[in-house]
Amino acid sequence: MKTPDLLQGSLIGAAIGGASGLASARYVRTLLYGVNANDPAAFFLPVLVLLAAALLSALPAVLWAGHIDPAIMLRAE
Repeated sequence: MKTPDLLQGSLIGAAIGGASGLASARYVRTLLYGVNANDPAAFFLPVLVLLAAALLSALPAVLWAGHIDPAIMLRAE
């Protein structure tokens, strides 16, 4: 999977998850004790952690691709 595809999929998933999280905030408010359902830290921190994990998972492939000679790869295809 290419890095832009990974980033695009992660951002789409984060947007869908954020929208569904905001939509279910009223229900989640009944389950939480001592935490506001609309608390920005509780809402955005998991999204940022998952986006960072997605980017870090693509890092080895990006670094490996940076070391390959393009002429060798074109001949291999």
